[in-house]
Amino acid sequence: MIDVDNALNIINENTKKLPLEKKDILSCLNKILAEDIYSKDDLPPFDKSAMDGYAIKSDDTRNCDAENAAEFEIKGSIKAGDYCEDELKSGEAFKIMTGAPLPKGADAVIEIEKVEVKGSILKVSQIVNKDNNVVKLGEETKVGELALNRGSKIRPVEIGLLASLGYSSVNVYKSPTVALIITGDELVSIDSKLKRGKIRNSNEYSLKALIKNLGAKVLSLGVIKDDKDNLREKIKYALENADIVVSSGGASVGDYDFIDDLLKEIGADIKFTSVAIKPGKPVTFATYEEKLFFSLPGNPLSLITTFQELVKPAIEKMMGKQFENKGEFPVILMEDFKAKIGRKKYIYVEIKEHDGKYYAYKVGSQSSNHLMTMSRSNGIIIIPEKCANVKAGEVLNGKFIL
Repeated sequence: MIDVDNALNIINENTKKLPLEKKDILSCLNKILAEDIYSKDDLPPFDKSAMDGYAIKSDDTRNCDAENAAEFEIKGSIKAGDYCEDELKSGEAFKIMTGAPLPKGADAVIEIEKVEVKGSILKVSQIVNKDNNVVKLGEETKVGELALNRGSKIRPVEIGLLASLGYSSVNVYKSPTVALIITGDELVSIDSKLKRGKIRNSNEYSLKALIKNLGAKVLSLGVIKDDKDNLREKIKYALENADIVVSSGGASVGDYDFIDDLLKEIGADIKFTSVAIKPGKPVTFATYEEKLFFSLPGNPLSLITTFQELVKPAIEKMMGKQFENKGEFPVILMEDFKAKIGRKKYIYVEIKEHDGKYYAYKVGSQSSNHLMTMSRSNGIIIIPEKCANVKAGEVLNGKFIL
C-alpha cells in the first residue's frame, strides 16, 4: 500500500499530454489552449465613446461652472458603426452613441444626462477632463501583443476574446477517450425493479457524469458479468480504443475479482494495487504502452473519491492542464470526527463560510456505499494518515466538491 502523494507522483510520471488539434472556437469551450495568441489588431481599433453623450473638445469647458455654462453647436450625430469625416472645431459637438468612433478633434465625451439641449445648442455646466468617457485606440491590446497564454482554459469569455481578435479556430489539446468497464453480477439497469441480492447500476452514471464534466469523451462498455474470459476481451477492446480505462469493482482480492490477474496476463505494467486512502483502498493503476488503466472500488463513495483524487488529474493532464490536485484551504471543525491512523481519510461534510473563515459540519454516515451522504455535502475535510480522531475546533485542510 502506498500513500496518496506517492500514487499521484507515479500517475503523473506515466501520463502524457495528448497531441494537438485545430478546432473552431465554439468547439474549444473548457479545453486548454495549445498556442500563444497574439493580437492581429489594435483593440479597440479607434478612439471610441464609452457612453451615450456628446463628443466635444475638453478645453472648451475649462472655465465652466453652474453659473457659466459653455455652449456648443451640435453638428450631427454619430452611432456605432458610423465614421465621421468632419473634424470637430472649438465650440462644436457631435451627439455620439456608445461604441461609436470619436470624430477627429474631439477628446472627451460628456454624458447625455449631464447636459442641457435646446434645439441645436448644447449647454455644459461643468469642467470635462480630457479622455473623459473615451476608450482609447489599443487600450485593450495592441497589434502583436500577447493576448492569451498557451495553457489557458478556454471559457466563454476567452471565446469572445478570440472572436474579437479574428481567430475562428485555434490549437487545443485533444480530449482523451475514457473507456468504462463496470463489473458485477449484482448490477441491474437503473429502471429495473430490485430483486434480492441486486442493486442498480449507479456507478456507470456517476463515472459518465464525472468524465463529461471534465470535457473528456466516454466509451462505456456497460456492465460486464464476473466472467474472466469475457472480461479479458473487454479489457483488450478498451485498451485498443481508449486513452484511459476505468473499471469499477473487481479490484479487491475476492474469488471474482479478476482485474489484476487479467492485467498481468495481457502484459500490462502494474504500478500499484492499493493506496492509503479512505474510502477507496483497493485501487490498481497500470500502464499498457501509453494507455492508462485505473481499477477502482465498486462502492459508490470509494469510486467517486478515488476518481476525483487519482483519475481526474491524469485526464486533465492529457488535455493540457497542469497535473495537480489542489484547491485545499483551512477548515475549522464544528464537530468531532472519528478516524484511524494509517490512511488519509476524506470525510464528506457541509462547509459554510462566515467572515472569511470556513467551517465543517457532519452530513451523515461515511460508509463507502452511501451516495446520499455525498449528495448532502458540498465539500470534504482531509484527515492525514498519522492522525486519529479529531476534535471540534481543530483546523484541517478541506476543499469544495462538485
